[in-house]
Amino acid sequence: MPRVLTRSLAALAAAAGAVALAAAPASAHTALVSSTPVEGATVTELSEVSLEFTEQLLDIGNELALEAPDGTRTALEIDTPVTETITAQVPAGTLQAGDNVLSFRVVSADGHPIEGTVTFTYAPPGEASASPSASASPSASPSASASAGAVAPTPSTTPSYQAPYLTEQPGTNPAVYVILFAVGAAIVALVIAMRNKRDD
Repeated sequence: MPRVLTRSLAALAAAAGAVALAAAPASAHTALVSSTPVEGATVTELSEVSLEFTEQLLDIGNELALEAPDGTRTALEIDTPVTETITAQVPAGTLQAGDNVLSFRVVSADGHPIEGTVTFTYAPPGEASASPSASASPSASPSASASAGAVAPTPSTTPSYQAPYLTEQPGTNPAVYVILFAVGAAIVALVIAMRNKRDD
């Protein structure tokens, strides 16, 4: 009987290890699908930011913030309810001309926090427009007048999507605890069975 018990325990330990290794990567499945603004975009106005993920997010522990070029960081109030998409309104005066950074920390359905950033450029309409053309004068040449009337191209607000910087914080998959509990219960049952057999 002891030899049978030893073999049974070894088999349970091997099975638990294999299942735990297979379950551990499951925590890395939540990923960012799209964002507004997109990574590397140039925008002339922005009233709302949003992030869409592949799966449902928890409605707790989520954070969104905007960091201006001068380092000023503004926490954003997240709209509810939170689903696969998380959104927030951008208060007036938050953005500054230049590179702004949207940073986020969200919690996936399995409890794992995910952090990342989306960098974009803010070009206010006044700075994005062409500089004032020179006033016309009798001595101005036709070529100068033609160049003064040219309109500078406005920055595109819909560039192709690029993946932002995204990291998932390490943690223990809840499935591992369930597996370990089941293995422990099986071991206890085997020990009790062996003792009952000896008593008989």
